[in-house]
Amino acid sequence: MGTLAHKLATALEVRRTYRNWPRWFLSHYQIPSSAPDIEIQVRGATFRASNHTESWGIADQVWRERVYTRHFPILDGYRVLDVGAHFGFFSIFAACQGLRVSIVAYEPARESFAFLQWNVERNGRTRQIRAVNAGLSDAAGNLTLYKQKHHHASSTLFQENLPQPLSAEEEEEVRVEAAAHVWAACQRYEFAKFDCEGAEYPIFRALGEDLSRFRYVVVEYHRDPAELKEILAGRRFAIVEDLPLKVAPWSAFPSMGILYARNLGNWE
Repeated sequence: MGTLAHKLATALEVRRTYRNWPRWFLSHYQIPSSAPDIEIQVRGATFRASNHTESWGIADQVWRERVYTRHFPILDGYRVLDVGAHFGFFSIFAACQGLRVSIVAYEPARESFAFLQWNVERNGRTRQIRAVNAGLSDAAGNLTLYKQKHHHASSTLFQENLPQPLSAEEEEEVRVEAAAHVWAACQRYEFAKFDCEGAEYPIFRALGEDLSRFRYVVVEYHRDPAELKEILAGRRFAIVEDLPLKVAPWSAFPSMGILYARNLGNWE
């Protein structure tokens, strides 16, 4: 598709996705706004988010491009795990797929969790979404969350994942639960989405055989995904696609992408 055709197609998608689509274009072309927060109105939900370009970018991933449901649609009655829920874009998208969809959403950062709670309540999804103000890893504890200014969606528990020097970064102590805590709410999940900035590796190692309790897994990885593929293959998952993502110039992650995996075992 040529450049002009691509731009026209994108413009049409934006208009179909967002009720307040002019604001998408203002953000895309970096026309500044002094407001600390913004409102993002999609067809079916309204979000409050921090006034950063990346807020629109994440909304795009979930609602316009639908990257997480690229291979596995969320059906009514599904139990969904959202690790790294951020402002709740994906959790609320999942809830909109059916009134009997239930979601458990983990988000450790206080500011992001406050947006998540507001968005869940604003959209009337409190019965469907259980929001947990915690991260996940291989052990429970209080850990430091490292945040890049203006890029809080890329907050990470691992200092080495940040670009150097670290003087421009922010830090926050957050609560982290052991990965097995996910089974406290549901014994099985039809759909599990992980976007946790490097924590996917200790989480998958810790879950081990219990990964078989997931039917479909969609995980955004932040370095060579070979270990994740090996772990999933050992639990009888088939990798449906490894979709590379462009690494932002401010990111220290060596590579990024999304793995889509399907459980081949007898899943109930």
